[in-house]
Parts: sequence; structure tokens; C-alpha cells
Amino acid sequence: MIQFIIRRILELIPVIIGIILLTFILMYIVPGDPVLSMVGERYDEATLEILREQFHLNQSLPTQFFHYLNGLIHGDLGISFVNQQPVTKLIMERFPATMILALGAMFISILLGLSVGVISAIKPHSIIDRAAMLFALAGISMPVFWVGLLLVLAAQSMGWQYLSGYGCWAYLVLPAITLGTRSAAFLARVTRANMLEVLNQDYIRTARAKGLSQLIVITKHALKNTLIPIVTIIGVDFGSYLSGAVLTESIFNWPGIGRLALNAIMQRDFPVIQGTVLVTALVFVTSNFIVDILYGYLDPRIRIEKS
Repeated sequence: MIQFIIRRILELIPVIIGIILLTFILMYIVPGDPVLSMVGERYDEATLEILREQFHLNQSLPTQFFHYLNGLIHGDLGISFVNQQPVTKLIMERFPATMILALGAMFISILLGLSVGVISAIKPHSIIDRAAMLFALAGISMPVFWVGLLLVLAAQSMGWQYLSGYGCWAYLVLPAITLGTRSAAFLARVTRANMLEVLNQDYIRTARAKGLSQLIVITKHALKNTLIPIVTIIGVDFGSYLSGAVLTESIFNWPGIGRLALNAIMQRDFPVIQGTVLVTALVFVTSNFIVDILYGYLDPRIRIEKS
């Protein structure tokens, strides 16, 4: 298992290097002069030259990349052009809110997706199964912003006061449901398909012939052997949640990384854009790395084949 983990870590190194290069190049492929976005409409050439020298923009690309890489090593993602605060500080202030939202959405996704998928597989082609798959189809088809707006309208009609903002757990309900619905629907479909295949296996019939209860057969034997595709969905979705749920955070005024990135794009705050892209990409890569490790833990054949 240790060799498997080391191999996966070594495979991450070129990916991380590629992410760092892309985030550095981002400054130059986005149209517009970043210095002009700092000074606004009133400026003079002397001020522009001072700012370009301060941010190393008047130097060659290799030299600028060296300064950028040196800053990353020391945890420095630069200074925001708009509010003149360290980008690292801005991201760290917003990251807990995004983490809370991601955990809430994942809780909704796992709770609904697994339960609906298992129930549908136990009673295939029944009314419950058809209703569950109709829910799954609707959840996959509806865009996130549409789900969010519908929930806001429904909550207003019921007198729910915590429509937007950040504070107690009640503010988390609507954005977590909005963000987790699509993932729950997809998870329900995958769980149902894999459970139907597993429930027809010989070892499941043997377990039932031994007199084991339905609960033990489902949880201990059937569900355990469907975990690999389920873990894949959970890991990828959780990484995407942490990568910044821009639409959800914007609809519900949630102060997370996604909203920070959106504001930076609107204000052409290039260091913040670079920082959020880099951090969210690394979070997504880390999430996939954890999924790979779980693969090896759940199925020893995987780590033997890849070692």
C-alpha cells in the first residue's frame, strides 16, 4: 500500500507543475493591462512604470516566473490589485465558508443519493423505483441556478427567513440543497445500476440462503461491492464543490471562494484570479488523489495492478 501511495504522489508532481505554469500564463492570455486595471481612468506614465516595476511586470517572462514560483514556495500568492490585501489572506478567509458549503452539499448528496438508489434497486420497476428515477432525471436535468431560484421562491412562500447570507446553520440549508441536488440525482442512478448488478450475483443468493436479514445483505455484502463508482462520484463532486460553486454562492450571497473569484473577474483583479484558480485546481487534484488511495484500500487488486 505504501508503494502504491508513493507512486500516486510521484504522478501528481507533473500535474502540479502544469497547474502552476497555466496559472502563471493566465496573466498574459487574459486581455487587458493588469496595471491599468489598478489605476483606473486617471493615471500618468510615471505611475504605470512604478507599478510595473513593483509587480515585476517590466521584466522578462522567465524572471517573472521565478518571482511567481518563489512566492508560491513561501505561500505568497501576490497582492490584490483592488483592495491591496494579500491574496493568500483573502482566500483563507473565504475557504472555511466554501468548505462548510461543500460538506453540507455532500451530506445532502450522500443521504439522498444512496438511500434513493438502494431503495430503487431493492424494488425495481415498482412505483417507488419509477418515482425515484423521475427525481433523479429531474435533478440531473435542472441547472443549479434554476434549482436555487426555485428553492428561494418556495422558501419565501413558506416564510423561511434564511434566504441568503452566512451565519448559523439555517443559512446553509438552501445553498446545500441547491448544490447537492444534481450530485444526489447522479449518485442515485449510479447506485441503483450497480446495486441491481450486484444483487443478481451468486454470493448474494448464498447470503440470503443462509438466512441473513435483508439489512445485512444490503449493507454488508451488496453495498460494499458498489463503493468504487460511488466513491468516484463523491470524490469528484466534493472537489468541484471546493473548487468554488460560483453560481450557488452568488445566488445565496455566500462568502466563499467561488464568489471571490467572480468578483475578481468582474474587477479584473489578476492576482486574485490567479490565486483562486491555483488553489481550486490543487484542491481538485488532492481530492482525486484521495479517491485513488481509497480505490486501493477498497479493492486490493487495483493497488497490485498499479504498483
